[in-house]
Amino acid sequence: MRKSSFVWAIAAALLAAAPAPVIVAPAAAETAADVGAYLFEAEHFRKTAPDARIVYSYSRASKDAERTRPSFKDVVELQLEPGKSPATRNVVVTLFKGPMHRAAGPFDDVSFNPLAIMMLEYHLGDFSKILGGNARYFKNGIRAGMRDAAQSEPVKVKVAGRDVDALRFVVRPFENDPQKARFGAFAATTYTFTVSDEVPGSIYEIRITTPDPAGGEPILEEVTRYVDP
Repeated sequence: MRKSSFVWAIAAALLAAAPAPVIVAPAAAETAADVGAYLFEAEHFRKTAPDARIVYSYSRASKDAERTRPSFKDVVELQLEPGKSPATRNVVVTLFKGPMHRAAGPFDDVSFNPLAIMMLEYHLGDFSKILGGNARYFKNGIRAGMRDAAQSEPVKVKVAGRDVDALRFVVRPFENDPQKARFGAFAATTYTFTVSDEVPGSIYEIRITTPDPAGGEPILEEVTRYVDP
């Protein structure tokens, strides 16, 4: 099975022994949750045809293009092929089509949508360059935040013109980091994952935001969102 190194650096260390069931919103309005179980264990493709094509829009809005690289918009595409079981797929990836195109995947016989792996890996490559730190340190911080400090709440999202139930996870992995002083504003970076069984591939949106302490538009925001066919 071919997987990104991020699977082993984050997902393998996150996952519990038993696979997670379908995605179900918790009863409480906001509760602690292991987001890793939802992103890397759940069977995301059971309601998605084996030959489906899933498209996501991507936008990067940078307030400081010199430090964080310029803003741009593009798309991410996943072409599914049948896996070895009804719950798994082979996933062929197109990570951006323009000048920012990157090689990614393929992911063979996976039950979870690899979008989160790809977008986190892409983000952390920039994050480590901006802060001048080791990417592994930031990966470990996100891993711990996903496991120990994620909050979840039920929300609604619009899919194919109708409102459907979804679950939103919010992770702020660096707000209590012992090295947060050297992160500056990036210590407040927030990772928001919105998922729903009603969305092909189950991931509706991944939003990574570094707010500006002075207010106004974020210093940097990356949004990857499902696009209706």
